[in-house]
Formats: sequence, structure tokens, C-alpha cells
Amino acid sequence: MKLQVAIDRVDVPAAMEMIRQVEAYADIVEIGTSLIKDFGLENSVGALTRTFPAQDFLADIKTCDEGAYEFRKTYEAGAAVATVMGFSSSATIRACAEVADAFGRDYLIDLLACDAARVRQIAAEFPRAIFCIHLPSDCVGEGLGALIEEMAGQLRAAAKTPRIAAAGGVQLASVPLLRRCGIEIGIVGSAVTKAADPAAEARAFHKAMRE
Repeated sequence: MKLQVAIDRVDVPAAMEMIRQVEAYADIVEIGTSLIKDFGLENSVGALTRTFPAQDFLADIKTCDEGAYEFRKTYEAGAAVATVMGFSSSATIRACAEVADAFGRDYLIDLLACDAARVRQIAAEFPRAIFCIHLPSDCVGEGLGALIEEMAGQLRAAAKTPRIAAAGGVQLASVPLLRRCGIEIGIVGSAVTKAADPAAEARAFHKAMRE
């Protein structure tokens, strides 16, 4: 399982310092939505990818329209992965997928607020995507386990070997559940970034996810 560390609601220098602390353990660093909105693609994604060229970055742009334009700009800024919302039209997701293919990059479909029928439709239509099971942050982690079990089953019923990520309050204690449900990418935010020692916490997650 891969560790993705999500960095958000800080300025760019603070994001750089956090990356320096976790880069030895984070397979992917997520540049959060608010960070991108506050500073723009070039000053966030562009600056971070230039500063840390060996690190894979996901830009959480949460596209829901103008898919081709937003994905092109995000990949041009240096992101390895860009995100589109699952409740977007299939035409929008298809446009994102086509740009991802053209750039040879990954794309993630965020399943936030998607019902079972939509999950199955997306999984069948976009088999190359990474599908993110996402509990809203406002839920403060409550119900994450049940959501992961339910949606992972829905994805596997619709796609042969879906690539699945999980986010929304992931803790060290969540790792066995993620492994049992076949999660490829565990996305961790405040459990690492707000820890007293982010590097030590990232190392603990990395170790647990590799066991």
C-alpha cells in the first residue's frame, strides 16, 4: 500500500517545510484544494514540483466542469495526478481521462457524495482511474470504516481490478482495514501534518502500510 500525505490550509513555505519532513516516507504528496485556491496552480503545484522534482504530487483540484482545460493546466504545472469529482458529468470525466492519457499521467475520481449506482457506473466506464473513497472532512472520520467496506465492494463488483484510494480521517488504526479492503493508496492528512513529529508519524504510517 502507498502512503499519500495531504498538505492543505498552509502557505507554500510551510508546505515545503512539511514536504522536507515527510518526503522520505510519502509515496505521493497531495497539494490540497485550499492551498491551490489560495496561491494558484503556478505558485503551489508549479513551485512545489520544481523544488521537489523526485517527488510525485497529486493536485487536488476537484474538477467538476471544464475538465480538459483544468487537467491540462494542472499537468503542465507538474502534477503526476489530478482529481475530478465523481458527481461530474461523464463527459467531464471522459475529457479529464483523455488529457491524462495524452500526458501519460494518472487521474483520480473522487467518489465524495456518489451513491452506489453512480459508483458502479463510474467504475465500469473508467477502469484506468484511481477511485477515491472519500469521507467528508466535516464528518471528522466518523463512519469511515463502513464507507470503505461498502464502496470497495461496489467498485469490485463493477470493475475487474480497481485501483482504490481512501481518505477522510485515516489513522494508524485504520491501516488493517485498508489492507483487508484492498486499498492501494491510504491518504493521510492531519494525522501526519498536525502530529508533534510529522516525520516520525509518516514513518509509522509507511511502515504499517508496507507490512
